[in-house]
Amino acid sequence: MIDPEVNRLHRRGASSNARAYTSTPSPSLVTSGGTDHSPVTPVGVEARHNEQINAVIRQLTTDGHDIPSPFSKRELYRTAASEGFEVWKPAVKDRFTDRVLDRLNYKWDSVSQTFTPVVTQELTEDIRNAAGTITPAFDTGLSASLRKQVDKWCDLHAFDSFATGAAQRTVARHGVLSVLLKAVLYEWYQRRGVVDPLSDAEPQAFQNAHERTNDVAFDTFVLDHIAELADRDELASVVAHRDRLLYSTRPAEDIGRIYAALTPNEYRQSLGQFRTPPEIAETMHSWAGRDGGHLLDPGMGAGVLSSPYHPRWELNTGPAHVDGVDRSYLSRLMGATALTLSGQSNTPHARDFLNLEPDDLQRDIGGIVCNPPYTSGDALPKEYKDQMNARLEETTGIDISARSALYTYFLYHSRSFLSSGDHAAYLTPDSFLTTEYGTQLKQFLLDEFALNALVQFDPEGESVFEDAQVTALISFVEATTDDPDGVTRFIRVDESIDSSALREAVQHGDEGETDWGFINHVQQQALSPDRNWASLFNPCDVDTSGLTPLDELVTIHRGKSTGDVDLFCLTQDDVDEYGIPEQDLARLIRQPKLVNGYDFRDEDWESLRTAGEEVWLLDPDELPAVRESQWEFNKQFHYDADSLPRNSAGEVTSTVSYLRDGVRKCGTAGANVLKTRPYWYRPRRQASPRVLVQDAGRDEFTFVLNETTARNIHNFRGFYDVPLDETELKALLAYLNSPIGQQVIQTQTQTQQGGYEKLSISALKTLPVIDPRSIDGSLVETLAGLFDELRETARESGDREVVLNRLNSVVRQVL
Repeated sequence: MIDPEVNRLHRRGASSNARAYTSTPSPSLVTSGGTDHSPVTPVGVEARHNEQINAVIRQLTTDGHDIPSPFSKRELYRTAASEGFEVWKPAVKDRFTDRVLDRLNYKWDSVSQTFTPVVTQELTEDIRNAAGTITPAFDTGLSASLRKQVDKWCDLHAFDSFATGAAQRTVARHGVLSVLLKAVLYEWYQRRGVVDPLSDAEPQAFQNAHERTNDVAFDTFVLDHIAELADRDELASVVAHRDRLLYSTRPAEDIGRIYAALTPNEYRQSLGQFRTPPEIAETMHSWAGRDGGHLLDPGMGAGVLSSPYHPRWELNTGPAHVDGVDRSYLSRLMGATALTLSGQSNTPHARDFLNLEPDDLQRDIGGIVCNPPYTSGDALPKEYKDQMNARLEETTGIDISARSALYTYFLYHSRSFLSSGDHAAYLTPDSFLTTEYGTQLKQFLLDEFALNALVQFDPEGESVFEDAQVTALISFVEATTDDPDGVTRFIRVDESIDSSALREAVQHGDEGETDWGFINHVQQQALSPDRNWASLFNPCDVDTSGLTPLDELVTIHRGKSTGDVDLFCLTQDDVDEYGIPEQDLARLIRQPKLVNGYDFRDEDWESLRTAGEEVWLLDPDELPAVRESQWEFNKQFHYDADSLPRNSAGEVTSTVSYLRDGVRKCGTAGANVLKTRPYWYRPRRQASPRVLVQDAGRDEFTFVLNETTARNIHNFRGFYDVPLDETELKALLAYLNSPIGQQVIQTQTQTQQGGYEKLSISALKTLPVIDPRSIDGSLVETLAGLFDELRETARESGDREVVLNRLNSVVRQVL
């Protein structure tokens, strides 16, 4: 079928004597407009086509730029026809289009309906090359004051010591990136006649631009001084790419991608920095900025959340103004550049959002979009964390857990910028739905917001974030001063979904299954902060109202950490090699994968020992001559070996000999754990549990009857102080291992990215279970008998499903 546009071009009349070139051995483009009928060699044809394509590109490129601004199909084919290409012929048009796009490195953007430039790998390679000319100067080219600034920069961005190669390469790359971004922004102003064409002296040009525009993105900061160390030709090669970003239809996404390519993942992980996918950003932007007011973007990064999401920006009805906040001057520059290129009025702030107050802004905020940093509470500096905790407890009036992650502080603080009726959308990990520190945050959300929707992205699928192993959650909320009485939608996204479908689900989604996931409606007033909200994305239909919390029947503890499993967990060969006496050892069940079935017996332990598994835990009584710390012991055997305990033959005792060699081999792994216990050379003692259950699993949680004296370590939870008799305990285990019991357990777990479910101690303690002491004796005996049958069937590799189905029927009777 002939494209209507190129058909019009044909009718308007490229040359009337149009004809094809002489055939060549390979498919060729076809042009018209010539009268020379002589044969043309293939080489000549190719050269002629190249020149004609160059002519098309020159016509599309204006204003002295190196590449064209985005152009439509109509512009491309009209220009092609003027150069003699017969683009009304489909085969010619397709070949011509491919050649032009390949030459320019452009692609078709279906939303803007234009061909747009691709930000290529060549750009990031040029940045790396330019940065490579900077790093050699770090040893000699930094003044004391500049070195101090760089060290402060590295500390702010959680880089290693600047002395490391990774930190130096990253700082150099970021320095080059900052020049590129300022050059792009400068070009944007130059096109509007505000500044003169960019000269080779970029620092002076940027300073002049700052004076003329008052744009804080041109502020001089430490990376500018770093970039001055670059080879000028290499830096010019980078600046030459500025038009690709200038003409980008999604500058925030492109800038964020470049930053991610230049920054080691471990640095972004340490700060909890992860780019927001554009389809999610669109949904959040439309929710928070739908009234066209002023938008706040804390932790703005490259500005993906607050940028207009339609590439034809003149069609957007987004916020009147965006205030973006980020501690990093580079992030402020990235976000300001992206927003300005998008035509979005903005004011960027290089500040810690938690130290920003509403009065610091020049306007009232009408909405918030936020993808805060995910830094864990344990990784925050203690002084900073204590200060934030105290201040936010004072402003919110609630007790905030000292274990709270950094993103929770952003949610607490952001409420002070909103008035009743304002919307906010937060992209965070879903961990607060199940953790203890999340209880206070959930109470805060219930008190301060109407919770319109919580959207969880399938933990068993690929992570929303390319490099973060967290399950993403978006909270769509509305600030309120009233008691909300509406519905909260718990939306689970299992399959790919576009932004329009997600917006519809958030605002109007009906309850039930969808093509891409599931929607559950819960009245907000029915939500309790003590409840595991993660279970509401996959609600359980079992009535647990009459059941008993598990910790009313048994005492539950996590296994003790060894501090260093390589040192403290031994195989029989290790024991035999050193001759360690059994009195210095305890039997061990090392990890859940070694337990098959529903019980663990002495014969199972013996089988593991024979198979070479780690079945011993180093557990000596006090060793008086061994010094009190691993560090001191290390010095003792190096410099004071005569003081080590010895046997009657004058040899170092076998256990101490093993410790000596183990410390040499393992170094100081787990040193912090070792320092906090009475004897560094012995894990804290714990009784053998009656029941074991793994701390995490992908499919189910198996509750194992332990019929040995073996102990466990940190990867198991254990039941202790069990007041139930043998029959009652087996009845309880029958319930826990039944399909109904497993369904109830799933309401208590926290889903990790990759599909793993974590079962915390607090979740186990509140797990609703049957109380065998209050059930008819015959049912208790039936359940206990079915548990025995289940464990024997598992040992014989029989059909467990038959037994589990019968077990489920009895559990239903009990319930």
